[in-house]
Formats: sequence, C-alpha cells, structure tokens
Amino acid sequence: MKEQHLKAKKSSGSAKGPWIFMGITMLLFLLVYLFDKGKADEVAVRFYHLAKEILPMLAVVFVLMVLINLFMKTSTLIKYMGKGSGLKGWLIAIVGGIISVGAIYLWFPILKNISDKGVKPGLVATFLYNRGVKLNWLPLMVVYFGIKYVVVLTFVTVLISVLQGLIIDFFLAGKTKASIPGSGL
Repeated sequence: MKEQHLKAKKSSGSAKGPWIFMGITMLLFLLVYLFDKGKADEVAVRFYHLAKEILPMLAVVFVLMVLINLFMKTSTLIKYMGKGSGLKGWLIAIVGGIISVGAIYLWFPILKNISDKGVKPGLVATFLYNRGVKLNWLPLMVVYFGIKYVVVLTFVTVLISVLQGLIIDFFLAGKTKASIPGSGL
C-alpha cells in the first residue's frame, strides 16, 4: 500500500517538473526585465526568432510521431523482425528506435516480449542504439550545428547501430537464453 502511494506521489511530481522550470524561467526573465529592460527586450526578440525557426519542424515531427504510434502494432513488428527477417526487419528496428519516445525503462518489457517471440537480439540492440537519434531535438540541432552535421551524425549513428546489431547477432548466433551467462532476459 505504501509503495503504491509513493509511486503515485513520484509520478505526479514528475509531471510538475516542466511547469516549475517554466515558472523559474519566467521569474528570471521578469527579474532581468526589472533591472535591464533593454536586455530583456533583446532576449525576447531572440526567443521569438528561434521559436519561429523551430516550431514548424516540431509540428511536423509531432504529427509523424502521433501517426506512427497510432498505426504501429507489436504483431507487425514481430512478423517483420522475426528470425528470418531481412532488410525490412533492420529498417523497422532503425526507424522504430528513432521514433520511439518515452523513458527507456518503459520499453524493456516490450522488447523482452518481442525478443521472447523470436526477434533477433541484434535488431533489439539496433532499436536501442537508434534511440540516440531524437526527432524532437533534430530541428534545434540543425539551427545550432547546420544541416550537414546533423545528416552526417544521423547517418553514422544508423550505420554503427546496424554494425553493432550484426556483431551481437554474430556472437549470439545459435545460443539460447539459458546458455548466455548473466542474461536475465
């Protein structure tokens, strides 16, 4: 009973974090405004221009993420990422990792489930590696680092994720979970 209360309290507290951060930011802006109106106006103009650049890209990313979350089913993933999967399985692992959202620990039960149903460990590793590409941060990265940098970084991340998955499949080929030392999965 006490654990449930603590979990509920902890989860409700995490939802307040962004609001607290926004409140502190607004308070700091107000303090700057009171002491140096010119600096506050400059910050407001810079924020406006940055938001104008980023918001359209974030809207596209948000729509894509909603559509994919609505139409992607676990059974479809298992079908295309099973033992005999080819290029489709790797593409699903890559794209799935990139578009996945939420805390990583929430994905572990899902990944264990599909792994138990025959998805290769290399594809799971590729999925996890590609979670490093965050769609919601790409627009901001483009603004700060340029499109070439972001494209090259994303390409290298995807390439290395596939290489990592192939290496894991090579070393775990033919081994059952019971014969893998220390595997809790």
